[in-house]
Amino acid sequence: MTDDFQWYCLHTRPKNEGTTSQLLRAEIDVEVFCPLIRFERARREGKAWVTEAMFPGYVFARFSFDSQHRKIQSTRGVIKIVRFGEHVAVVPEDVIATLREAISDEQTIILEAGIRTGDEVNLVEGPFRGLRAVVTRILPAQERVAVLLELLGAEREIEVSLHAILPDTPHPLVRPETT
Repeated sequence: MTDDFQWYCLHTRPKNEGTTSQLLRAEIDVEVFCPLIRFERARREGKAWVTEAMFPGYVFARFSFDSQHRKIQSTRGVIKIVRFGEHVAVVPEDVIATLREAISDEQTIILEAGIRTGDEVNLVEGPFRGLRAVVTRILPAQERVAVLLELLGAEREIEVSLHAILPDTPHPLVRPETT
């Protein structure tokens, strides 16, 4: 590879980052970096592991802009090469290196839900499924937590399995608002 190969950010169709990355690798032989996050999310059936793009709608590709931008732009799933006005946005090599260092298997970060006392949680299993509660105690030896529920107009503390709760957050990368 020559020095004119640089990293660029590509805007992709929604939820199409993986397919677009594969097409770029297979059809154009381009180095692609599409970091993913894996986390647990509450579903109607209980907990489920979900894998999503860390940057929804975007992938990074390393290529020679002068000789390959038309092929890249016309690849199925690519909406556009990100620009700032008339200037193509080049992603510095050290930014990609830093992202890769944070990722264990070159592609996916697994986000574990760390439950702490005082956290609001959703119950996703058992007879109290669908209710929200506040963690009052963590019982690690038994893999259980005590949560405070409002039942029949009164607050009650019950113990449930760690596997029966999920933190009450919309997405693991959403930061809470600061006041």
